[in-house]
Amino acid sequence: MLNNYLNLQFDLAGKPVSGFCMQIHDDFHETYAVVLDGYHSFCVWLDGNANWKSSKYADVEPGIMEKVILHLKALRPAK
Repeated sequence: MLNNYLNLQFDLAGKPVSGFCMQIHDDFHETYAVVLDGYHSFCVWLDGNANWKSSKYADVEPGIMEKVILHLKALRPAK
């Protein structure tokens, strides 16, 4: 499990992307605030059906969203 904070740094099509995500309190879902350099912050969460969802106004390329979720998945314990 994430210790409430995760540095993010990866390349997407040769473009470096950096930032961080932080687990935030949510009574209903496992939720993370994501802050990436050059983008507006947004939230991602794991819903009750084990599907990752993102904020309605998350304005990032799909590849970036996939990388963020892959980083979060890698830190979750296997079930």
